[in-house]
Amino acid sequence: MFFKLLKLEFKSFFRSATFGKSLAVKLFMGFIGLYFFFTFLSLGISLYPLCKEAVPREKPLLVVNSFLLVWLAAELLLRFFFQNLPVLDAKPLLTQRVTRSQVVHALMAKSLFSFYNILTMTVAVPFVIFNRISGDFDSVSLIGWLLTLFGMVLILNFLNFWIQRKFSGYIKALVPFLIICLVLIGLEYYKLFSVTNLFGNFFNLVLIYPVLCLLPFAVLVLCYRLTFMDVKEHLYMDAYLRETQKEYRTADLSWTSRFGTLAPFLELDLKLLWRNKRTRTVVYLSFGFLAYGLLFYTNPAFLIPGWSLFIGLFITGIFVINFGQFIPAWDSSYFALLQTRPITMRTYLKAKALLMDGSVLILTILSTFYVYFGWDKLYVHIVCGVYNAGINIPVVLLFGAYNRKYIDLSNSNVFNYQGIGLAQWLISFPLIILPCIIWFPIKVFIGLTAANVTLLSLGILGLLCRPLILNFIAQLYTSRRFSMLEGFKQRS
Repeated sequence: MFFKLLKLEFKSFFRSATFGKSLAVKLFMGFIGLYFFFTFLSLGISLYPLCKEAVPREKPLLVVNSFLLVWLAAELLLRFFFQNLPVLDAKPLLTQRVTRSQVVHALMAKSLFSFYNILTMTVAVPFVIFNRISGDFDSVSLIGWLLTLFGMVLILNFLNFWIQRKFSGYIKALVPFLIICLVLIGLEYYKLFSVTNLFGNFFNLVLIYPVLCLLPFAVLVLCYRLTFMDVKEHLYMDAYLRETQKEYRTADLSWTSRFGTLAPFLELDLKLLWRNKRTRTVVYLSFGFLAYGLLFYTNPAFLIPGWSLFIGLFITGIFVINFGQFIPAWDSSYFALLQTRPITMRTYLKAKALLMDGSVLILTILSTFYVYFGWDKLYVHIVCGVYNAGINIPVVLLFGAYNRKYIDLSNSNVFNYQGIGLAQWLISFPLIILPCIIWFPIKVFIGLTAANVTLLSLGILGLLCRPLILNFIAQLYTSRRFSMLEGFKQRS
């Protein structure tokens, strides 16, 4: 049954309407994975001579054992924030002749193929080979040590699975565990009790008695059983339906009525930004990016006009980039419903453009404090703000017509690649690279003022031509609406 479920996963990937975009994202992530793989492999190759140089009187493997707990704790933290839980489309299976136990076993077995499970071993294997070549320990001891470490990695895999299932929706429940960790760190710092030495001594003992490598695998069985029972307990069609409805207090959005026919859409978008994790993160990131210029303007090496353009585009347009590139996927859950209502696509797009116009205006005003570093910085930020409003907003709306990937707004916002397709990778070129291509030659051959005036003029021209541009984009959305609806039906 496990192989049948894998076969279903394989078919769902290749038969998806967004196969090309999913493949592009996976190829890019594969490239990133290869980069980290070779980085960790290089660390494993150089770890032995580094330890030998740092502590010449101690065997490198014993030195590594002394901070192995810190490494594994960092790996668990990395997994908690970045490792996504393996997903099987379980609901359709629950209506078939497939037991819940088989579904859970397939789900947990799929987690064993996680990229995170090989990172530590990529460092450990070459390090162990160096130890054997140097004759520090015999082969049996080193194999026992390696198996013990591999067992610990698998324990972290299922432990992280259980922690995310149990606490990702209720972070406050982690407070007692964080307090315990802080207490242990305090005891370690004041040398009252060392957990790292205790953990390191266990690995030292494994080198003497390799049979102890079976102990982590016994703990692994317990972790697997704990996670299995927890997932199986909640694997029902209505497992996540709440018995009581939570009462929400919303802000007064009656002021949006002054925008006429755009008011309902603007109000819905504002609620979308505040009530969902991923969109709320976009808002926080936009305000956080206001400090982006401080990294450059306070460094004399970056006090050149070209960096001001780059910084201005990002600061004033970060919301346009992060929010606009996923239009209309933010509304993918009810995009079909919108097509049945007596509204025009032009009204829908005009409301989205108005929201992004407001973000550009707010961020441009808030970035005026950069005048402290010179009036030229303020001037460039205003130019970039006008360019973002006049050119980049229509560009992201245009690319949205080719966005067919569904977004589940209830999912985690950390390293969530849902909704990312080929259009999202290509959109960076016209948004950031195009204004630089226009600006730099004019700045070199004519002057800085002429380059800024050119971008400012393009932005104003885009604002003046906004009605005509929206008409064209609305027609494109209308002609592609069935293709988008087909793509939004695919949840993978």
